[in-house]
Amino acid sequence: MDSSFQPATKVVIVVSNECNIKCKHCYLPEITPRSPEDTLEATVSLQNQGYGILIAGGEILLNPDYLKAYEQAGQTYLLTNGILLKQKPGLFDLIRQHGIRQLVFSLHFDIDKGLRSVPEMFVAERIKEAKQKGFTIKVTTVVTPENIADIDTMCERAITYGIDILQFNRFVQMGNDPDTEGYNLSDTQIQRFFDSVMNLRKRFPKELLEIRPNGNFGPRSGSKGDLLARENRYCPAGTGLMAIDSNNLVYGCPFTMRQDAVIGRYTNGKIVIERELLAGKKDTCIAHLLSDAGKGTAR
Repeated sequence: MDSSFQPATKVVIVVSNECNIKCKHCYLPEITPRSPEDTLEATVSLQNQGYGILIAGGEILLNPDYLKAYEQAGQTYLLTNGILLKQKPGLFDLIRQHGIRQLVFSLHFDIDKGLRSVPEMFVAERIKEAKQKGFTIKVTTVVTPENIADIDTMCERAITYGIDILQFNRFVQMGNDPDTEGYNLSDTQIQRFFDSVMNLRKRFPKELLEIRPNGNFGPRSGSKGDLLARENRYCPAGTGLMAIDSNNLVYGCPFTMRQDAVIGRYTNGKIVIERELLAGKKDTCIAHLLSDAGKGTAR
């Protein structure tokens, strides 16, 4: 590795993939859970080295002891599918005690059945409860060829549900699963998506609904991201961002957590980077670059 390489400013500690549902679009691989105690220890160690820490996993509320690491990291948001919030309403108070102020839900308008995700109206009910308890709400939704023409109605429904931030994610192809090939967007569809977002931002003020495209769509023509892409600085994976799994393997980001995309190790409390992926190419989302290079062939 070049001696000028600088460590990432943010590290995502992915504690497990344990969840109470099995969504088809989940990008997390099968991993042995990292214990809450080990997670807290790693958080403190990496913070002492100057890293910003984020905690992630499947359904974190299956083991609320992870909330101690959230609080240590200063992380004020938590991703949940809402099922346990329905079953155990006391969790609302518990997560607030650990500094959580924003709840992030996955809500897949009209394609929830196809993705085997939580039904839309169930999520809408949890959002209403969370809003009543003073949480801000962010929703992430996957854009596919099936629903890309309905971006405007998604925004309208998001406002009705009381959502504060609606983030659109591009589907990430993990491996060669033929059952998910139809979720991939073409370049033409991605451009149409960007056009829709720009028009919707004019229609809906940010105070009413903040509309965010995930960076994994790649750079929009004429944007700041486009300039970064031209300078090969668009994707932060491996430089401004890294992910560590429970086996202490290091990846460029959570979307690239697969064996052929390991870039280093977390050992003796230190992150050791061993290689770059795709010869350091960073002009768009590296997860999609890896897929385009033969379904994950790193070099």
